[in-house]
Amino acid sequence: ITGPIDTDRYSPGAFREAPDPIVLGWIGSTTTERYLDQIRDPLEALSLRHPGLGLLLIGAQAFEVGAMSVERLDWDLDTEVSALRRIDIGLMPLPDNPWTRGKGGYKLLQYLSMGIPAVASPVGINREIVEHGRSGFLASNDAEWTGYLEALMADPELRRRMRSAGREKMVAQYSLVQSSRRLREILESVGDR
Repeated sequence: ITGPIDTDRYSPGAFREAPDPIVLGWIGSTTTERYLDQIRDPLEALSLRHPGLGLLLIGAQAFEVGAMSVERLDWDLDTEVSALRRIDIGLMPLPDNPWTRGKGGYKLLQYLSMGIPAVASPVGINREIVEHGRSGFLASNDAEWTGYLEALMADPELRRRMRSAGREKMVAQYSLVQSSRRLREILESVGDR
């Protein structure tokens, strides 16, 4: 059973049809912010083509991207949900190694539960959480990161469709309710034996 997400707490805010600027976002810690270096070049290219593009980092301290406007917030349990609601597109870059293949994909669970389409590296459980082309995109190289982010930035209807698909999947497969039900079924089946 994958670590569940409280889909009552992590729920969508109002959909931003034509945000100005679009806000890309990432949540994590200072120990994982180095993974943002994986997408530095695509972010720099996008910042040149789309002046005003914003990047909101929750929990990161030092990451900078050329001309892009970067806002950093300290992670705080009380403000986490309201901060996430400011994000239009979630980011989860990862290198592919034994450590990252074992990560739980929690930031993707947060994004999708809140109706935030995501672009992620196709590493480990990310491949299961993100349905490529339905609730987000899996990007393997700089060209894919740039292309998928630009597609989401340009198309509010695509973001809306992915918002709905991601939220539905989180409620159906990763919510506390579903995970509790699965755990109960497993314990009952073992108890019956």
